[in-house]
Amino acid sequence: MKTSAGLFLTDILPHKRRLFHKIVKNRVFDKSHADHVFPTLKKSGVDGIELFLPSFAKFTFDDIKEVKTLLDSHKVPVLSVHQALRFFSKTRLAEITKLFHIADTLEAKVIVLHVQLAGKQIFNKEYVETLHSLQKKYGIKIGFENREKHMVPGGKYNWHGDDFSMLMEENNFHITLDTTHLAQAGGDIITFFKKNKERIVNIHLSDYKHHVLNTNLRPFRYKHLPLGKGELPIQQFLKTLKKENYKGLVTMEIHTNLEGMCDGARMISAVAKSRP
Repeated sequence: MKTSAGLFLTDILPHKRRLFHKIVKNRVFDKSHADHVFPTLKKSGVDGIELFLPSFAKFTFDDIKEVKTLLDSHKVPVLSVHQALRFFSKTRLAEITKLFHIADTLEAKVIVLHVQLAGKQIFNKEYVETLHSLQKKYGIKIGFENREKHMVPGGKYNWHGDDFSMLMEENNFHITLDTTHLAQAGGDIITFFKKNKERIVNIHLSDYKHHVLNTNLRPFRYKHLPLGKGELPIQQFLKTLKKENYKGLVTMEIHTNLEGMCDGARMISAVAKSRP
């Protein structure tokens, strides 16, 4: 398996930030320049990054090329690309086609799509066939990510572990397993992995704390925590990945600073190198 750090495009290219991105950001670059951040991440065991495309911001292919040039200078590959998130519209085929172009430019091999942003299109034969055609054309896999359980109406296939995995199997899609999302929705991360290990190509790994307000209004302090700072069996989960010879990505999607990201990478590396 490869260890990846989830980073926002607007953190790597701070001149692309708008007000929203100054609030919703990763703290990895808070006090450090890229010339320090990337060598430090690599030294801790990070193999590459997942690039989170910005919401509420216009970006061009020149921006994508700028990111690639910067990362290439530090020999840090983009292992996966995460679609831009939104609240009120669905992911149309034109946007997905653009995502494949972006991922191809960055030489990434996985695209992360949120199943709830596909909406009812996920049941549309033409939509599904087009996605499979794009995967074949570019040699890039789509890993649909499981959703949290929200107060906002939505089918159980968005968040319920069994319903979600059944939909992925029926449509022959790969999975990005988000551990915080699954735990918040009441699932067991180890059981889910064992049941779906053949389809999982990416794992958004973070810790999580259960709490009373188990809704979409919950405080941020309970989700996407640094590894070992919540209640999930992270060590056991990592040992399961090793035992099952998982070959996909383990992407740290955690709210933390550079030190916290490196601590997470070292934890993953220590388990990967440990004796059975």
